[in-house]
Amino acid sequence: MPILTRVDHLNVQVPPDKEEDALTFYRDLVGFKQLKKPDSLGPRGGHFCISENPWYELHVGIARGTNSADIDFKNTLRNHLAFQVENLLVAREKFEGAGIEIIEAEASYSKERDFHQDRFFIRDPGGNLLEIMEVRREYDAVPH
Repeated sequence: MPILTRVDHLNVQVPPDKEEDALTFYRDLVGFKQLKKPDSLGPRGGHFCISENPWYELHVGIARGTNSADIDFKNTLRNHLAFQVENLLVAREKFEGAGIEIIEAEASYSKERDFHQDRFFIRDPGGNLLEIMEVRREYDAVPH
């Protein structure tokens, strides 16, 4: 049995000048419920509920000593968060409608593990790469 058994939370970092944009993005566009942060963590950034059962949170932290001019959004590392959506087309339309650039991606699949997922990427206001994926389908259920 693995020592680490589940995800508790995900953390993304945004430049200080993108804090409000990032909070608005995750709360108002993505639709995550904003939570009260623990008092010990101070007022900056935000915490959001991704799922209540099982419980998962997203934490938006403020990167120290940076601003948007310090970040090359197009060439940052491929570190990313991946989120499943019920309807990939609806998610795409919502992001495009908000002016979010869609970064096309080949489907993720494995014949051996018997899954297929169509997907695309976006960046949040802090430049964090987000992978948006459909719910896994059986590999053989998709034309190849």
